[in-house]
Amino acid sequence: MKKVFFLWIVISFAGGPLIGGNAVTDSLLRRLPLEHDTTRVKLLCDLCWEYRFISADTSIIFGEQALELAKKIRYKRGIAQSYNDLGIILLDLSRFAEATEYFKQSMNLRRELNDLPGQASLYNKLGIVDQKQGRLLDALQNQLSALKIYEQLRQEKWIGYSLNNIAIIHQNLGNFQKSLEYHEKGLQLRLNAGDKAGEANSYVNIANVYIKLNEPDKARLYFEKALKISEDIENLEFISTILSNLSTIYLEKNEIKNAVDALNRSLEIRRTSGDRKGTASALTKLGSVYLETKQYKAALSSLRMALLISREINVIEEEMAATYTLAKLFSAMQLYDSAFVVMQQYSTIKDSVYNMRLNQQIIEVQTRYETRKLEQDMELIRHEKEVAEINLRQRKTEILLLVFIIISITGAGIFVFYRHRQRQKAALAAEMLHQHDLRMKAVLQVQEDERRRIAKELHDGVGQKLSGIKLNFQSLLPTAAKNENCANLITLEKLLDEASTEVRTISHQMMPKELEQFGLIPAIESMLRFSLGSTKVAYSFEHIGLNGRLDQNIELTLFRVLQEIVSNVIKHSGANQLIVQLLKHPDHLVLIVTDDGVGFNVNEKENSGIGLMNIAGRVESVKGISHFDSSPGNGTTITIRIPLL
Repeated sequence: MKKVFFLWIVISFAGGPLIGGNAVTDSLLRRLPLEHDTTRVKLLCDLCWEYRFISADTSIIFGEQALELAKKIRYKRGIAQSYNDLGIILLDLSRFAEATEYFKQSMNLRRELNDLPGQASLYNKLGIVDQKQGRLLDALQNQLSALKIYEQLRQEKWIGYSLNNIAIIHQNLGNFQKSLEYHEKGLQLRLNAGDKAGEANSYVNIANVYIKLNEPDKARLYFEKALKISEDIENLEFISTILSNLSTIYLEKNEIKNAVDALNRSLEIRRTSGDRKGTASALTKLGSVYLETKQYKAALSSLRMALLISREINVIEEEMAATYTLAKLFSAMQLYDSAFVVMQQYSTIKDSVYNMRLNQQIIEVQTRYETRKLEQDMELIRHEKEVAEINLRQRKTEILLLVFIIISITGAGIFVFYRHRQRQKAALAAEMLHQHDLRMKAVLQVQEDERRRIAKELHDGVGQKLSGIKLNFQSLLPTAAKNENCANLITLEKLLDEASTEVRTISHQMMPKELEQFGLIPAIESMLRFSLGSTKVAYSFEHIGLNGRLDQNIELTLFRVLQEIVSNVIKHSGANQLIVQLLKHPDHLVLIVTDDGVGFNVNEKENSGIGLMNIAGRVESVKGISHFDSSPGNGTTITIRIPLL
């Protein structure tokens, strides 16, 4: 009784609101506390399978419970089935090393039990694991082993499935015609056997080949055939999958309504059946369609729900897909900072998947090594008495070792020489890069020095002279008040005022005192006010996270870059609006400048002018990167990232 209570506690907390999601699972759960021993193992295995599409974590709990009980009562078929079911769940989660180990454990027991259908099924699953990891030849060998057993058993239905799997491998190898041949063979067997589900499956797979061959009309025809059969036999899982595939073709044909309707129908089926993974996938695809059709609000709603579900059920592939599409959506909405943050999240998830798969590969390699070592040890024990043969082998080994040493020494010499050459090349490249940086910094320094000199001359020389002329001129005005040319003299005084103001403005822009005295933010605000205050261009400036001074070189670089951008906007863009965003992250700065001007083709050589080169050069001088996003009629967005570390 204690065990039953514990299991219900585990179920309640692990599954939460997901438990009792459909009639099948509800029925199994009601029966579970009343059953014992082998029957209980079977029920736990059934629950493991049913929760496969609802909650992977809950499914694993049931599988482990089944395995534990089967081992306790020494129920070999139950142990084999538990390993099999857990392997499938782990395969769904892309935990390939663990899945392979469970399939192998199940295979060992199936062989002890002389269970040929079970062995064939496991060869099939091992082939799928190999296929997903890109080991296509190993996958083909496993599928051929499955086919051999099914042919021995004369099970036409499963022969058809094996032929189908072999066809898919040929498709992945790029042998499309070979793939179609195997699919046609499998389809014929399924037709002979009256296997409607298998027939629909063949049509779907043939359609997928035609998609690879870039023949969407043929693909559509086979998808529709599969859909009709699936509807006739009420195979909801197949219906939802086919609808999802058809939506892609509809979208390519610009049949937007058909695409949305197909995905909504697929989504409803997934939700009704409790298929949380499928629901997340359908929502992501629906979000992509809404994004393509610029229905941003609907896209955002779909993608957020997809992301929530994929995180709840811990399916990383679906989380990656939803995150990537969400980043594209924010970019399309011109929420570039949000897009940048989400893209960072995507990169983190992608890296974690890579590391997980790398660890799995390491485990697999280690397992293979240990297996080989064990086999070698056993071989040594079996031949322990064959001293003469061992001695002979030893002499051969010594000779081989000597040859190996000679080859190794030669190889090491070649390797050392190669490394030396590579290091020389690397050092030369580094020195060239260093010299380039020095030249760039020297050029920029000369520019700044020249700016300071001209600014000083304008302020102290021309500015002072204009002020002197103005004072002398003003002293003459009282005596000339009754003169008939007085109006002209007043106009001349205004021109002197304007000239003096313009000289001060130019001097200020060339070397702003705010930048040296107060920092980047006040300098930018002053520059925008001076540069755009008298133009038709409306502007906004937003800065986040900048509370103190930055490195002097970085401040000057950002100021000059923005100054150059603003100058280009005024002269060339014809813009009515300019948005400037400056964002400080822990390890880098992001400057985003967007205008609604005429735009330009960034790929055309004639558009790579001195202004853009100056911007890129200045950014490179502080190890930053710059990106120009523009096209005719669509404005321009310039994004600059500068590291702080």
